[in-house]
Amino acid sequence: MPAGLAPEYVAVDIETTGLDASSDRIIEIGAVRFSREGVIDRFQTLVRPGVPIPPGIRLMTSIRDEDVLDAPPPAQAVSQFAVFAGGRPLVGHNVAFDLGFLMEAGAPMPGPSLDTYELASVLLPTSDRLDLASLASALGVELVDHHRALPDAEATAEVMRALLDRIDALSSRALRDLAALAARAQWALAPLFEEALAARSGEAPQAALAAPGTLGRPAPDPLPPPLQLGAHDEPRLVDDEDVERLFAEAGRSPDLLPRFEARSGQAAMARAVAANVAHAGHLAVEAGTGTGKSLAYLLPALLHALRNDDRVVVSTQTLNLQEQLAARDLPATAALVERAEGAAPGTLRTTVLKGRANYLCLERWTQSMESTDEITPAEARVLGRVAVWLDGTERGEVSELYLRNDERPSWRALSADSNDCLARRCAFVREGTCFLQRARAEAAAAHVVIVNHALLLANAASDDQVLPPFHHLVVDEAHRLEAVATNQFSGAVGVPELNAIVEEAGTTGRASASLAGALRTAAMLDPMPLSPLAGLAALADDVATAAARVEARVPDLEAALLGYIEEFAERDDEPRVSITPGRRAQPLWGDVEEAALHAELAVDELARRLDHAREAVEAQPTDGPALDGLRAGLARTREEAALAASTLREAVQRADPEQIVWLSADARGPRVRVAPLDVGPRLTDELYARRDSVLATSATLTSGGSFDYSVRGIGLFEPDTLDVGSPFDYRRAALVLAVEDIPEPEAPGYAMAAHDVLAAATRAADGRTLSLFTSHGGVRSAADALRGRLSVDDIAVLAHDVDGGPARLLRSLATRPRSLVLGTASFWEGVDVRGPALSLLAVARLPFPVPTDPIHAARAGQYEDPFAEYTLPQAVLRFRQGFGRLIRSAEDRGVFLVLDRRVLSRDYGSTFLDALPDCERLVVPASGVPGAIADWLDPPDA
Repeated sequence: MPAGLAPEYVAVDIETTGLDASSDRIIEIGAVRFSREGVIDRFQTLVRPGVPIPPGIRLMTSIRDEDVLDAPPPAQAVSQFAVFAGGRPLVGHNVAFDLGFLMEAGAPMPGPSLDTYELASVLLPTSDRLDLASLASALGVELVDHHRALPDAEATAEVMRALLDRIDALSSRALRDLAALAARAQWALAPLFEEALAARSGEAPQAALAAPGTLGRPAPDPLPPPLQLGAHDEPRLVDDEDVERLFAEAGRSPDLLPRFEARSGQAAMARAVAANVAHAGHLAVEAGTGTGKSLAYLLPALLHALRNDDRVVVSTQTLNLQEQLAARDLPATAALVERAEGAAPGTLRTTVLKGRANYLCLERWTQSMESTDEITPAEARVLGRVAVWLDGTERGEVSELYLRNDERPSWRALSADSNDCLARRCAFVREGTCFLQRARAEAAAAHVVIVNHALLLANAASDDQVLPPFHHLVVDEAHRLEAVATNQFSGAVGVPELNAIVEEAGTTGRASASLAGALRTAAMLDPMPLSPLAGLAALADDVATAAARVEARVPDLEAALLGYIEEFAERDDEPRVSITPGRRAQPLWGDVEEAALHAELAVDELARRLDHAREAVEAQPTDGPALDGLRAGLARTREEAALAASTLREAVQRADPEQIVWLSADARGPRVRVAPLDVGPRLTDELYARRDSVLATSATLTSGGSFDYSVRGIGLFEPDTLDVGSPFDYRRAALVLAVEDIPEPEAPGYAMAAHDVLAAATRAADGRTLSLFTSHGGVRSAADALRGRLSVDDIAVLAHDVDGGPARLLRSLATRPRSLVLGTASFWEGVDVRGPALSLLAVARLPFPVPTDPIHAARAGQYEDPFAEYTLPQAVLRFRQGFGRLIRSAEDRGVFLVLDRRVLSRDYGSTFLDALPDCERLVVPASGVPGAIADWLDPPDA
């Protein structure tokens, strides 16, 4: 019997005056009684809320106050609905919302309820849009008159029927996993999976889980052989004539590059890249928006790789660019080069390699499914999503899955983040099904490997042990490399980190779910007194004792750090203290040194005990998932402990002038932090030294027409440089608008004046606005000030981290242009909204770095004129990156509104404006902003 064939369900949807069931009211109820065979009956009623319907709700639902005057009051309406539902299971999309309002209005406590959002999040594991409209579209369900209760209830019923069909189509392995997870979590969805599993009783009996190494998946293809670098005695160089021939082929290949057009800047960049690869060295290229820089470097690099069996690594920072390269640019360019050279399709091999934590560990997955421990419904939802996804994934990459931020910890428990996992050769590695193993084998066989900056730097820090050997490096989005390297080469240790290590290792009082507890459990796997496993019990005691010593040192370290921060922090709202040579001479620093030394020695001892235990487990003659998992856990926690000890030693005990040290505190406790004073030399030595050629490229590498600031920051050695301007006609496309009578940002009244101008500007642009801020506080303040003001104009105000993350807010702007998006740091770059959906870009403040930031303050201190030589170039680059979000194609037209009067009133202001392309510029009073925007976006002679 198919899943859910026998029962009847009631799909319900309500429309309300707001989102809070305790203060808002129902204005409409719609419901559908249905079964697997179709709709049985319908119910609909308007509801008299007793309060005015807000303007935004009227616009969304078309329900007006006069429509509900004669409708039943809430208590009567929900009573009628309860009679219609008749105790049947209720189905809703985010059903808890509907139930909250129904029960607040007096509906009896409902029976079972099923959430189509929750079910869809499991059965459609790769879908990142699960609102009702998107889900209906994905499942082929028609949704008309959205945001009216009955049509939405009808769509919900059809979505539920489609999801039940999806359950029927699951593999037996996935269905058994879901049923087991639902039982462990006492999940509301459990009956659906149990019923579907029971319906398959006629199938041949199978184990609840496939044997390790199979999981019911088809046998994998053999691992590809590695690329043999340097197979040619004499390299075949790529010259200008080759580049010209490749671009000519591009013009003849609309099947590969349908929008290709010859661009002089692109060709100049390609010639420079070819010469750099041929003759070795470092090259920095600023390629303005629209240049087509990826094609400019891929064409010569791929031709060189094909001719010489050589490998090129391309590193990016943003996921958007990585996906663009992997899905579009790289396959098309590889096919073009093969065509031009007469090579067979597929001769050029390309791949994307990510950090190990991006790949599912099948060993950990198997262990999680073998467990019988209770889990929460939220944990079951993530594990269930993985169970379904396993039927279809080929690469096992987390990027394929939809995971919210609060679900990420569940993934980390399943990911392949143990440094020795491939060396241990678990059952999945031996069989060749390990996702990480296969990804690395593909990289070793590829001519071009795409990575991100973090993985590139991890390879540099590990002496080239992460990536396969390569001679040529392309760093795209190179303006981000210094910041990523700073983060990669930095460290932090304090109360939160030490407590986590103690928890993982296990003291004598908390050992049951710890490594010490796992060692004791392993010791009992063989009850014979002289068993090799028996010695693990003593090692468990050693680990627990060492962990207890660390735990005993944490309070002293916490007290010393907090005491120092309280004494020297300049601001109460910013508990942070830079540790300078003068600060190390203060008497209180001796307390920090003593407490840190005792903690360091205790953590170092714990790391040694963990390593001894790992070696003992490694030496066991027996094997299996339990011991493999224990070995991985010991190795992981040992590495964390060793790093904590090293960070304490480097930051506190050694006064290294090449390191920046500071103390900080938050709700979790105080920390010691350390970062390199200058990452450039380390990048030169560890990243570039083994490469024949290095290309660093970005749309923003120059400040004041010079590459010096960027070149020093990313450590290029005497590079050739090339500045390729954008092909866009900015005088036609962009208006730079500065406001002359607004207060400066630190002056009284600035926020109110800026909000007034931004509101008027957004109205003039009919929404279609992105406003960039330098702090989350600025975003929240603007959102609070503008939501109500703009709602009367049907303009939605969407704030970063309040209404969603960048991807969600930008998607909303593209699909509902009557919006104002308020964004912080991540919106200053990587945003690519083309066309009129983004017509106004506002900058609230010039993006100067925070002067009290320890890293910025220490690095600025190296210059004779810190502001002019370091702070200002950094801010100008950021300003240019922000501007680059506005004009994304030759057809775009927009306004760049600067709400910081310092571009006009300060001597340095012209540096910002002069750094922009040659645009139309206008200085107006605040009252003139709306008219200027309207005239530019809709000129009278258009």
